[in-house]
Amino acid sequence: MAKKIPKILRNRYALVFIGFLVYITFFDAHDLISQMQIRWKLHKINEQKHYIESELQEAKAQTIELTTNKEMLEKFAREQYRMKRENEDVFVILKENEE
Repeated sequence: MAKKIPKILRNRYALVFIGFLVYITFFDAHDLISQMQIRWKLHKINEQKHYIESELQEAKAQTIELTTNKEMLEKFAREQYRMKRENEDVFVILKENEE
């Protein structure tokens, strides 16, 4: 009967090692599957962080430009807030949703 069992399973050290691998892969509080999911979330968060940092740099540059250049401030106010001078008419053209 001992001949039918593979040699690796008859070795108690191999059995302990296999049991340990199964335990840390599936049952431990810090198992490998959870660790991989945490690393994936961390990677996504770092991508979001880099995107937000680049947007922040653009916003800072725009703020500096708007506070130093009156023409850019007027252009920004006209485009973003649809402000106008007295005796001016503003026409807003909206695009229809294309289906």
